[in-house]
Amino acid sequence: MLKKYIYIVIATLLVVIQANAQLRPTGSGSSRQTGSQNSSVDPENPSDGKDSEQEEKKKIPSLIKVWQVSDHGSMIRKTELDTTLWFFHNYLPFNQVSISNTFTGNNGGAYISNDFFKRNYNSDFYFARSFDAYWLYPSQLKYYNSTTPYTILDYSQSENRMTHNETRFNVFHSQNVNKNLNFELIYNQTRSSGQYLNQENKFHNIGFVTSYKSDRFLSHSNIIFNRLQGQENGGLDPGQDFVQNETNYLTVKISDDAINKLQNNNINTINEYRVGKTIESEPDTAGYITETFIPRVGFIHEFEYSGNKRKFTKEDPSSFFHHININANETNDSVKYSRLTNLFQIKFYEAPDRKFTFGKRAYIGHDNLWFHSSSIWNGMAIRNINIPTQFTNTFVGGGIFRNEGKFWQWEADGRIYLTGYRAGQTEVNGFVNKPLKIGRDTTSLRIEGSLKTLVPEYFDQYFYSNHYQWTNNFDNINQINLRANIHSQAYKTTVGANYSLIGNYIYNNAEALPAQTSTELMILSAYLNKDYDRKHWLVRAQLLVQKASNDNYIHLPAFAGYVSMNYRTIVSKVLYTQFGVDARYNSAFYADAYEPATARYYLQNEQRIGNFPFVDLHANLKLKRTRFFFVLMNAASGLAGNNYYVAPDYAYYRRTYRIGIAWSFYD
Repeated sequence: MLKKYIYIVIATLLVVIQANAQLRPTGSGSSRQTGSQNSSVDPENPSDGKDSEQEEKKKIPSLIKVWQVSDHGSMIRKTELDTTLWFFHNYLPFNQVSISNTFTGNNGGAYISNDFFKRNYNSDFYFARSFDAYWLYPSQLKYYNSTTPYTILDYSQSENRMTHNETRFNVFHSQNVNKNLNFELIYNQTRSSGQYLNQENKFHNIGFVTSYKSDRFLSHSNIIFNRLQGQENGGLDPGQDFVQNETNYLTVKISDDAINKLQNNNINTINEYRVGKTIESEPDTAGYITETFIPRVGFIHEFEYSGNKRKFTKEDPSSFFHHININANETNDSVKYSRLTNLFQIKFYEAPDRKFTFGKRAYIGHDNLWFHSSSIWNGMAIRNINIPTQFTNTFVGGGIFRNEGKFWQWEADGRIYLTGYRAGQTEVNGFVNKPLKIGRDTTSLRIEGSLKTLVPEYFDQYFYSNHYQWTNNFDNINQINLRANIHSQAYKTTVGANYSLIGNYIYNNAEALPAQTSTELMILSAYLNKDYDRKHWLVRAQLLVQKASNDNYIHLPAFAGYVSMNYRTIVSKVLYTQFGVDARYNSAFYADAYEPATARYYLQNEQRIGNFPFVDLHANLKLKRTRFFFVLMNAASGLAGNNYYVAPDYAYYRRTYRIGIAWSFYD
């Protein structure tokens, strides 16, 4: 009942917001008239001007600008609003990260990408990485400026509301207060019971976002709350008959309550004051002169606070765990991590009115870090082991870039930590993007590289809980990454390769403990992404091959692929219709196993996962501003066998379906 009331309140608020009038914003530049007419109002009949103004307000076109902010506010890049049908049905968060994943079987569960070069995490909280795709982070936010309010209501439901239920309810609203100031409300909620015992997951995100853009002052701010809670069942007991038994009759390794709770609170604000000059254009035929502001120097300050917590509880832990360090009757582990960052930056803009120019930036930053574990004080303090829990970092960095050039675009930046926990850590990154005109095709060659010396994570060094403990003195990690790809715009094809050479690589060994290699580890991968888009047919193919130099430290599938084939048409000239099939596949390999006590994946050499086609059938429909999808998940289960494990001891859904609908409002 409480959730129903929440939905009603949110819907009521949106109706009230939609009912309010909104001022129409103008462009970033300004204009003035040099002719004899000073007003659009007829002096002989002033009311005509008022009527025209009222009529204009009634017919305000919906114009939406979207952008993202990166590099601590120094880079603002335009992006697009996605209202298409293609892949509307592909809603599982981890499938949007990678074409192949190891995960615990249902939405909201722990996952790890099977593509090594997609293992990039938005969160710096060690215990949130297995759930990174479910949370909302400042780096992912899109900022809006719109002439009319923009709202999306997104809802999906499983086939049964009583058992094996999965429900998603997402709300997004963006509205301008005036031509410069915009605010956003983001609310996402998902609850998935799963098909197997003790598998319920639920997570939600709440975000309050504002942006202000004028010629001289820019501001991007957000407050985000992330919450996730999931039952841990330890996976299925081996040797059970998948054909004869319903999924809820299959037994699991953890039968009593084992609960994993994660939470994150984040406050982030980036403010910039710009110094530059205003230039005037030549008068047009109507006598108007356009004024354009050209920024020269920007002074930027970023403030961010991130508070994180993980709690793991279980009754009678000895029934599943072999090691008990504190309490044999109950596990109640709690870990906290908080970070406060201030960063000051000066940016010298590229000058579009000057030739042979490039941008420059330099910054200095400071971190305050707090680590806390209830188990440390209850356990390791008793053993007189001194573990530091408060640190600071001081770092400096900068870069040069050229993003406006048509001949090529490039960027190089670096950072070094001077004092604190990460003292001595260095990071150097860069890329070159070269557009190539080949006939009618615009092809681009992009090369990226990085050279890093990284201080090991705090929780790789120190950890103590009811079931695991370690104190390590790992060496710094040395890593070289190279990426290259060629993208054809006309043929909608991307071919690329990745290379990584890592010294002192840290991994989780077969005992689920952090360990460090004494030899260098090399990983190579190559991929092909191809879209075929014609009047009635839409096809997407993504192929990946990869190889590691030593499988004693990392396990990866040699091949992974994703193919989506879709037929589209228009019914009665108004109903856009798309029918299709998606298939995901990866070769068999010893996928990492999942440890519930630490929410981490670790090496295992007993159970091979893969060599099974995961096939989904779907239908997507669009009528004006309303989109609808139907997807039959794992349609090949039973027909192509029952080896649909997606992690050791964790099976995927048996054949089931989801339905979803999204409404978009632009006024």
